[in-house]
Amino acid sequence: MFADLDETVRQLLIHEVPLDLSEVDVSFDAPDREWSGRLSRPTINCFLYDVRENEEMHEAAWDITRDATNGSVTRRQLPLWVNTTYNVTVWARAPEDEHRLLWRVLRALAHYRALPGEMAQGALKDWAFPILTRVARPEQARTSAADLWQALDNRIRPSLTFVATLALDPEVAITSPMTFTTIFHTRSDASADGDLDERIVIAGHVRNRTDNSVVEGAHVRVPERGAEARTGADGAFAFRLPRGTLRVLVQAPGQREVSHSIDVPSKNYDLEV
Repeated sequence: MFADLDETVRQLLIHEVPLDLSEVDVSFDAPDREWSGRLSRPTINCFLYDVRENEEMHEAAWDITRDATNGSVTRRQLPLWVNTTYNVTVWARAPEDEHRLLWRVLRALAHYRALPGEMAQGALKDWAFPILTRVARPEQARTSAADLWQALDNRIRPSLTFVATLALDPEVAITSPMTFTTIFHTRSDASADGDLDERIVIAGHVRNRTDNSVVEGAHVRVPERGAEARTGADGAFAFRLPRGTLRVLVQAPGQREVSHSIDVPSKNYDLEV
C-alpha cells in the first residue's frame, strides 16, 4: 500500500507542478549523502520517514448493523487512520532553481485536502476511504530538521512536511445471533437466602406475512399484563413480562387485530399480521 501511495504522490506532482520527467526526477529514496552524490539532474525527493496512528481520528467503538431477516448482529471494527509523513526536498545545482521548484511543489501539494481519486494508483484506485492530506503544518514534523539530516548523514536543506492520512480497514467482523430475551434476577433483601425476583425483557418485530417486511406503527398489547407498545420504523417492540404462555394482540395500521400466543422465554418473538 505504501508503494501505491508513493506512485499516487508521484502522479500528483507530475500533473500539478507540472513536471517533465525527462528533465526532473521524482525519488522516494532516503536522501543520504551517497544518494545525493549520484544525482545528475534536478530531483524532487519524497522521503517517507514516519508512520503512526492519527490520534485525533481514533475510534474505539465498533460499527453495529442488524439484519432482521435472519436475526443476526454484525460488529465491525472501525478503520485505523494512519498518518504517513514525507519529508519533501528539491535538489538542483543552483539554490534559486531549488527554491523555485520547491515553491511549485508546495503549491501543488497545498491545492488538495485529499488526494484526487483519478490519480490513485494500484490498490488505492478502489479504496473505500478518502486519503486526507496536509502540507507544511508546524505540528506535522515528527523530529527536528537537524536530527533528521544528521541521521541521514547529509547537509540540512529547505524541506516541506507532507502528511497523507490513510484508513486501514482491519477487516475484523463478528456476526452473532440477536438477543431477544434478557433475564434479570434480584433479591428482595440483602440476605443471601432472600427470595429471587425474576424480570424478563423480550424484544421482537411485527412483520407483514406477505413479504416479511417490518410494519411501522403497529399497536402491540398484552391484555393480561396491561402492557402496550407501538412499533417504530424498524417494526420493533419490547416488553417486560413474566415467564409463561401469554396472549399478544397486534393491530397494524388499516388492518384487523390479530391474536398470537407466545412463550416467555423463547428464541423468537416476531409476530405476523
